[in-house]
Amino acid sequence: MIHKRYEIYTTGEQDFEKMCISLLDHIDSPAEVLKMVFFGSPKSNIEYFEHLQTLKQLATNYFSEYLPPISYVAQQPFVGGLSAEVVYFDSSPEIKIINGDNYIVLINETCRELITGGILPPDHKAPFIQQTEAVFSIVEKLLEAEKFSLNSIIRQWNYIQDITMVENNRQHYQVFNDVRSRFYTRTDWPRGFPAATGIGTRQGGVMIEVIAIDGDNQINQPLDNPLQIPAHRYSGKVLHGDSNSNFEMINTPKFERARVIGCKDRQSVYVSGTASIRGEESLMINDAVGQTHVTMENIGRLIDPANYPFQDACFECKMLRVYVGKYELIPFIFNYMKLNCPEIKTVFVCADVCREELLVEIEGIFEVDVKKSNQ
Repeated sequence: MIHKRYEIYTTGEQDFEKMCISLLDHIDSPAEVLKMVFFGSPKSNIEYFEHLQTLKQLATNYFSEYLPPISYVAQQPFVGGLSAEVVYFDSSPEIKIINGDNYIVLINETCRELITGGILPPDHKAPFIQQTEAVFSIVEKLLEAEKFSLNSIIRQWNYIQDITMVENNRQHYQVFNDVRSRFYTRTDWPRGFPAATGIGTRQGGVMIEVIAIDGDNQINQPLDNPLQIPAHRYSGKVLHGDSNSNFEMINTPKFERARVIGCKDRQSVYVSGTASIRGEESLMINDAVGQTHVTMENIGRLIDPANYPFQDACFECKMLRVYVGKYELIPFIFNYMKLNCPEIKTVFVCADVCREELLVEIEGIFEVDVKKSNQ
């Protein structure tokens, strides 16, 4: 596992190019940037792809040695006109870097780690199911090219335009889950599925990011939440749609509540997108702050030392990402989070959650130091 640090940068509303330049100027160690995720609010798909092209060109000019993976997510940030989540690593002679087309492979003596930017379909005007199939096909070819197995994916972000929209009696998120399930059947998952987030966007079609890790000496295992049924075991009553000619059955979301990656003394926990769900039922309907409270309780129980597979673990939250379904609700959730988690780096964006009754979803990254708690 390559240790990372996370920063969140914002800029005021102005011309898109100026906002990009402002955010790039915040970067303190360009040679140590692993990945950048930008959050903005393009008004159309045409504008989205114009923004993306501008962003990549400016970033190409900014970075002298290599261009880190980039994602542009059509989710309106709460603060400023454009926000950026930047992932850094501590460069050292022991780490070899292979830079590809919007992805990077890091290699050290114990593992290889593949990190991608946003993977988009070649035709964003294609029907939704074709976009989804095309993106998974690109993921598969990339993994094969870099000699990673499909089940080496440990973290996945699934950005889905109009996630709860129903077309031809099929909800976008359910179609995505059906395609993902079929894709995942190409291999076994003896260590469980990836941690993942499935979240809505305003533009951009279907976009996926992945992290994959290959290393025999790595700790790499799922982390269940005793308060929630694993998503891949949901019953049919919380799934949407009927079987059709493309799929013999409707499929559950194939992800784990979290995933533990690392070595004996130090690990990272990737917490999947988490919402106000107990068992498999949505709670606190129409109460944004109440849903936020339940969501944070779910995350707290997930990483509770009593629930963690290694004894005497000391947790530090490195970053949270908070998705809120309605922009006007963000101030209430912002105030709750600042009151209860004032020291945690957090980005707030407006995005539809996969169930229409859910108003907030939160994901996070935690560092776990086992040695500290024994001192």
